Order: sequence, then structure tokens, then C-alpha cells
Amino acid sequence: MTINVSSIKHNLSKPTSIFGLKLWIALVIIIALILFLVIIFTLIFISWRYKRNEKKKSSYNHNNVYRNCSMDQRLSSQNGRDRELSIDIPEKEVVYSDRMLSNGKIKDGVVNDVNDVECVASDSGPISPYTLKDIEVATNGFAYGNMIGSGDFGVVFRGVLMDNTQVAVKKLFRDRSRKTTFVKEAEELLLISHKNLVKLLGYCAEETYRILVYEYVGNGSLDQWLHGCINEASPLAWNVRMNIIIGVAKGLAYLHEDILSPHIHGNLKSSNILLDREWNPKISNVGTRRLLGPEWKNSTLPTGMLGYIAPECDHTFVPDEKSDVYSFGVLIMEIVTGKSSMVSTFSEVEELLVDWVKFMVAQENYDVIFDSKLLERPTMKELKRILLISLRCVDFEVEKRPKMREIMHMLEPRNLLLADV
Repeated sequence: MTINVSSIKHNLSKPTSIFGLKLWIALVIIIALILFLVIIFTLIFISWRYKRNEKKKSSYNHNNVYRNCSMDQRLSSQNGRDRELSIDIPEKEVVYSDRMLSNGKIKDGVVNDVNDVECVASDSGPISPYTLKDIEVATNGFAYGNMIGSGDFGVVFRGVLMDNTQVAVKKLFRDRSRKTTFVKEAEELLLISHKNLVKLLGYCAEETYRILVYEYVGNGSLDQWLHGCINEASPLAWNVRMNIIIGVAKGLAYLHEDILSPHIHGNLKSSNILLDREWNPKISNVGTRRLLGPEWKNSTLPTGMLGYIAPECDHTFVPDEKSDVYSFGVLIMEIVTGKSSMVSTFSEVEELLVDWVKFMVAQENYDVIFDSKLLERPTMKELKRILLISLRCVDFEVEKRPKMREIMHMLEPRNLLLADV
């Protein structure tokens, strides 16, 4: 069979109905379009497969983190307080949910057998359960980089839930008490709601594992701003410090007098006062001692409380309302002076801040009592008024210390406590 090249060339050179293009040009264009579409569809298919594999891989990694994550490390803070980190994740899934009432408070759920998973569920609105796996994902598997604090009772991690809510997740150290004790106390804490207290959003408990989820307060602690600020001028102006003192007083008065089951804090110190972006104070670690049972509730002196402890609690630490008032008095002195609860003297000997302030007041040496980082200082009358309140709080005679509700009235600007000074 002979191929007539001249005939093929003649046919390919004939004009077509497509814009008068020659046949061979039209064929080239069609083939090019087909190849282009094949490439586009191939790229789309590859992209779809890649995203699908990435989703499977992410799910697989989250499951592995959930089953295998464990950590045991020890940290030491800048001021010498020991921190212990011990996290053990149980393999069983823990159901966690929160129950919101119409008044904005959180109520507990139904507790069944003590060996069952404990949960808190909602009274109104859709139930939004949190599992331990959810909390793990929120904290990136309790990652070291997400750790924001640790203390006597546990380690705190910053977390972000699936709805983008920021939370502080507290993994308590292994509990020595019965689960029923933990659940009972946690459910009472869920009912506590005050703007000057860090809010507990929920809890979960299984076997020896305890996790608390709090609202996230993201502006550091009072301790950090008083003692860790390297600027010559402190952002804590006098009016800000007064608002912090008043806010803490309101929070303590609420705990002592405004709830059905009064709570003693027992661990009031500047590192347990968190500040929001508007410098409003929120007392943290409310009721933690009670959560861990009687042997932690009394008798165990918390770390970092040196200088805050009332004299009557030196030997047997059994805190009460009056010891909280004493700690609050020391806190006022700390806020006014900018000094720690233990003061280093010129002879390099540490003494109690309370004793140092008493000595300076007796000598009427008020100029050195001010925090040197305060740009605008209060009037002498205002300073004396606040110092007198703090001195009444730390009175050696327990019965002479005022109640927190009385202190709140003393702190009101219209109070004429020192009108004649």
C-alpha cells in the first residue's frame, strides 16, 4: 500500500470551518487542549489524595499521642521554688462536659459508681462533651511548650478547645483521696462564680487521674508584674494597685461570707492572683486543697507561702478566715511596697515584710515604703490609710483582725478612717 504524501499534505492544508484555520493547525490546537485538560485533572486528583492522606495521618497521630503520651520532669522556678511535673495519661477515654445554668453558673451532673467516668453536663442548651482526648489535642498532648505553671498540687497547661475557647488545663498530681471526695468538692466549686475568682469550667476524674479546666487569664500573675518587671516604671500605677486590692478583697469576702458552703483559700499569695488585660484581679487555686482530701486540706504548708502565714499557723497549718485575712494584709503590703513577703535587709538577712513595714511605720519613714517604680505616688493620707488597713489585717491577736466584708468598707474612698491624720 502506497501512502500518497502529497495528498495528505493537500488535505491537511485545506481550510476548515474553525475560523478558516488549516486542518493541521486545528488538530494541533485540539490535541494541546486535550493534554492541558488531562494535566489539570491529574493535578486536582493528586491534591485531593494528598489532603485525604494528611487527614488520616493527623487522626492517626492524635490517637497515638492520646495512648502513648507520658511525661515526668522536674522544674525549678527563678525564685527557687521547686516545681514537679508528673503527667500520666490513662488509656481509657474520660468523658468531660460542662453544664451551664440559665444564670451563667455551672452545675454538676449525675455521679454513678465511683469507678465510672465522672462528667459534668449541661442543663440548658446542647451538651458539649469534652473527652480526655479533646483536652490532649487542645494542649498538644500536654506539650512542654504549653506549660504555663506548676505548684504543690499540679501542672497547668494552656489549651485551645475545638471552638477556639482558650482554657487553662490543670493536671493534678496523683490523688490520695477517694474519687467521691474529689467529685463532691469539684461540683461545689462549679457553683462558685465571681468576677474576681478564676472560674472553674469543668472537671474529669478516672481512677487516680484528676483534670480541672479553668477559664484562661492571659496577662500573667501579680507576682510577675510586681517582681519580674524590668522597666524602671511599673505599669501597675497606684490606681491600678488599689483596684487590685479591692478586687481581691471582694473575691475573698465572697468566698468567706456569700456562698452556702464558705471556702477558705489557705494559699493566698501574689503568684495566685492572676490579672486580665484590663488589670482586673482573679484569685486562682480556690478550693484546690479541698479537692485533694483531708491530708492536703489541713497540715500541708503550700510552697511559696513563707511570709504570708499567720503566726498561729506556723506549727500546724490549719487555715481559717482569719489566716486568709492575715495573708491579705501581707498582700496589701506587697502591692504598696513592691517588695516580696520576705525582705532582704542591708545586712543580707531576710526578715518578714510585715516586720519591715511595722518598723518603717513606727519610724514614720514613709518615703522608703513606696514602690520605687511608682511614677505617681498617692497622698500621705491615702498611703497611711492603706497601711493601717494592712496592719489591722496582720494583727497578732486573731480576734482583732477584721472580716473581709469590713475590710471592703474600709477600702471605700469615702471611708473617713484616717480623717484626723
